Amino acid sequence: MILLIKVIIADDHALLAESLQFMLEQDKDIKVIGIAQNGNEAIAMCKEYQPDLVLMDIKMPGCSGLQATESLKKACPDIKIVILTTFESKKNILKGLVNKIDGYILKDIRPQELIMAVKCIEQGFMVMDGSIKGVLKDIAEIGKAGGKCTEAGALKPEDIEIIKLISDGKNNREIAEVLNYSEGTIKNRVSRILKIYSVNSRTELVVFSLKNGII
Repeated sequence: MILLIKVIIADDHALLAESLQFMLEQDKDIKVIGIAQNGNEAIAMCKEYQPDLVLMDIKMPGCSGLQATESLKKACPDIKIVILTTFESKKNILKGLVNKIDGYILKDIRPQELIMAVKCIEQGFMVMDGSIKGVLKDIAEIGKAGGKCTEAGALKPEDIEIIKLISDGKNNREIAEVLNYSEGTIKNRVSRILKIYSVNSRTELVVFSLKNGII
């Protein structure tokens, strides 16, 4: 028998948050105990009410959902956090995984699927939206993204910008267009950055950079 699952919804769109509350509470095993309009409110509510699970939007004013997730996973590690968003950004997914999210779901999910996801996550399963299968192939590399900071001072501001653009899913040609360099120059810089941090792929570079606060 499943005990009552206490949920906090963090979303700055009141109508959507209330709709989510209505959908979830159609199931007798789920109770929404609070709605937060930004990350800071979500953190305060979690500390006060100790919910079982938080449905966390990413883009909110002030403190974003990913920032709130990072803080909550340190302060309240037993609370399960599910990113519920319209964005399929590879960077957001990887950053969420680095911060040990328990699920990543897109907002076009059907009500019954959302209820099922909440129950599965509460039981200890990780739930990832099926539309991000391409990103899931990179998850296995997260554990291998050790890297080293032995030459951190060797990075130039342009190198940090290149890493940020890589995290946004841009290839060498697209990065070259943004930064007004030749594609060959970008290719050489990416190879140099990989060597500096002793990582083997662009995905490992992004994960390592997120873990160590480089981006």
